[in-house]
Amino acid sequence: MGISGNPSQLTGTISAEIWDSLERILERGSSGSYQFGCFLVMNPNISISISSALRYWGCAIQADTQVGGAFAIPTPHLDVESVENLKKNLYPLPFACIPNLAVDSPQDWNAIMMNNSVEGARGLLSLPASQKVSSVIFDTAKKTATLLMPGFEKSEIKLYQYRGGSELLVEAGDQRRVISLPPQMQGKVGGAKFIERSLVITIR
Repeated sequence: MGISGNPSQLTGTISAEIWDSLERILERGSSGSYQFGCFLVMNPNISISISSALRYWGCAIQADTQVGGAFAIPTPHLDVESVENLKKNLYPLPFACIPNLAVDSPQDWNAIMMNNSVEGARGLLSLPASQKVSSVIFDTAKKTATLLMPGFEKSEIKLYQYRGGSELLVEAGDQRRVISLPPQMQGKVGGAKFIERSLVITIR
């Protein structure tokens, strides 16, 4: 999905027509939300850039937006160990590096993406929706729901239950998310613990 078409279509277009066009684009996006995604971009040399990316990831999950992967734009001096540590911090999100780019001049993105050094980035961009990371995992045998909550601390997360135990309401930061439980898992929450960026909820 994208904004495309003949540039002349926007020439002399009145404001109402522009808004109508944008509304149609948003309607297409909302009707096919599984086709919509976003990617995190960070500077792996700056710790606050990494922590901000994790926070954005968590906020996107809370907003029910699919994050397709993460890109790092490293300096030429970034060592292999740092890259591996970054992969661990972002797991299970797909991750790739792209060359360090100058921000003071226009970029030829076609040439950049054809470069052999960005093969991983090309693969990440072409991942099918079926391989995207799921933010909720249900284990009906153990009656647990594991919610991926990157970027949030345990103290920021609040859990509520509604509709006779059929739904969970997760509040983190300034966002709320409703999670419907499978029929075989519906019941009262027996406990919850925060493990490695995930909230693991046990249902009685």
